[in-house]
Amino acid sequence: MNLVGTKLNSLNRRIKTILVLSNDLFLAFICWLVFGPPMATIISGQNKINLIEVIYSQIYSFLFPALLFLFYFYFFGYYRSLIRFFDSRDSIFLCVSGSLLFGFSWSGIYTLQFDIIQTDFLSIILLQGLLLSAVLYAFINISRDIAKFFLYPIEKDKNAIPVVIYGSGNSAQNLINALQNDSTKHLVAIFDDSAVFKNLQINNIPIISSFKNLISLKSKHNNLQVYLAIPNIKTEQRRKIISDLESIKVAVRTVPSLTELISDQKKLSDIQELSIDDILPGARISHTDIFEAHSKTFFISGAGGSIGAEITRQLLSVHPRKIILYEFSEYNLFKIERECLAIKHSKELNTLIIPILGDIRDSNHLNNLFKRYQIDHVYHAAAYKHVPLVEDENNLAIAAENNILGTYNLAEVARNYKVDSFVMISTDKAVRPTNIMGATKRFAEIIIQSINATTDSTRFSMVRFGNVINSSGSVIPLFLEQISSGGPVTVTDKNVKRYFMTIPEASSLVLQAGEMSEGGEVFILDMGEQIKIYDLAKKLIHLSGRNYMEDKDEGGDGIQVLEVGLRPGEKMYEELLISGSELKTDNPKIFKANESYIKLDSLKPILIQMEECIRNNDNAEILKMLTENVEGFER
Repeated sequence: MNLVGTKLNSLNRRIKTILVLSNDLFLAFICWLVFGPPMATIISGQNKINLIEVIYSQIYSFLFPALLFLFYFYFFGYYRSLIRFFDSRDSIFLCVSGSLLFGFSWSGIYTLQFDIIQTDFLSIILLQGLLLSAVLYAFINISRDIAKFFLYPIEKDKNAIPVVIYGSGNSAQNLINALQNDSTKHLVAIFDDSAVFKNLQINNIPIISSFKNLISLKSKHNNLQVYLAIPNIKTEQRRKIISDLESIKVAVRTVPSLTELISDQKKLSDIQELSIDDILPGARISHTDIFEAHSKTFFISGAGGSIGAEITRQLLSVHPRKIILYEFSEYNLFKIERECLAIKHSKELNTLIIPILGDIRDSNHLNNLFKRYQIDHVYHAAAYKHVPLVEDENNLAIAAENNILGTYNLAEVARNYKVDSFVMISTDKAVRPTNIMGATKRFAEIIIQSINATTDSTRFSMVRFGNVINSSGSVIPLFLEQISSGGPVTVTDKNVKRYFMTIPEASSLVLQAGEMSEGGEVFILDMGEQIKIYDLAKKLIHLSGRNYMEDKDEGGDGIQVLEVGLRPGEKMYEELLISGSELKTDNPKIFKANESYIKLDSLKPILIQMEECIRNNDNAEILKMLTENVEGFER
């Protein structure tokens, strides 16, 4: 800000108001002085009217309404508005209010019955009043813009980030206004491939229409960013655009989705990182209808985790009677409860949200809950799933207790209280597991299959799938963090492949699988093709506007991708089937597997022995039992 602006800003609000009002009064007088007498002379000469009478009429047709116009604004608070935030809404307010006041003033003038008003030249007098008022309105607007320009100049940072807005619709226009007031961003162009906008401008910003222009801008600005201002575009089109932008290695950011804007979750100016869902291929899954959900009570273990929380969100869309959020972590429970209550209030739901701190290893606590709340459906998402942590000898016993004995406790209670359905969230790592986490989850599957065979009142099933994007422990947030800090990005092996699915897609399919379950099924989700982690790392680097090390000769800072070797228990690729065969269901994204299991009578002694080993923290014996009872697991 310049010296004059600094001094003016230091004045108190009353003095500032007086200065602005004085400026407008001065403009009204100048406006009349410049245009009034010449107009009066012309009107007097051409119509043979006394010059003084014409000037007298101008006082009542312009100066009097103008003064009334300004003092009206003063007493009703217009002069309390900040000049730096003067915009088109203020201009419209000025115009509408001024027009109304002009009309009222002229009504008063007409009733006073001045001689000139009774002549044939009334239309001329009215026209001169309107013209002078329009000139004053323009002067006031211009004075505000000039004051804003000189007192509050937008000084762009010398290191301002060059930005191209992709799109030219209403979203783009709002974003343009936001960026032009942001000193840390430099808007260099607007991209729109429509021929209608070729060689045109918006707010003096050129519109470019070909990727050649983008490539040229990228060569001039190595840190160029592209903001996608197309929130209502179809997913397939969006992914095509992002893929094209990746090829020229520009950083891509996006405005919030149309859903987020409509629901007031975010504002248009909330620029955010590109969602990984925009990068990886995947189908949109429609939510399932749950039969008579409005009269049902749902119990979600691990409700604060990635999958448990999303299942909870999607259950709220079918308006259940009660949702019991069962969670070991106090913080995670607090977060999901707060989110559920916000959704409940915004959608005016009658669903009762019941947050409960608890541990699935505590069978007494579970018994009391199921007895009290008469639960209809259970979604079991609680588990220790982080492979390296579970692999640590210090965590082996507690992981086995939680994943195996905890699952048995919860399933037994569900069977005893005859809940309608029980769905366990499993993992592709349970198939011929090479790590302890996968082995404990396969053991948990065997428990669910065994208990299901002993009852007709509860439909037990499990859903097996691979990595979900942006879940806790997911590799993708880690990659983004490493890129933002300048690298290197670490991968275990260049040839490692993984399945990927979004959390909403996986959770929706879990709900649908639960609805179609007849009992005992091992459901498998269609995860699509496996993706090389190394390729994903390179894609994320490019979409962050950086080059990976092999591209360093193209200019800019290169980010290295380092191989660190497979961690204990990791596979080069994942599997979803043990038996090698799968059965189709009515849903093309959900399959069933025929997997062998141990009968409950034979399983119970094993569980008793497992409990003893866990109590004694006997890792060697736990591993031995897992090896003996889980197909494909070796240590």
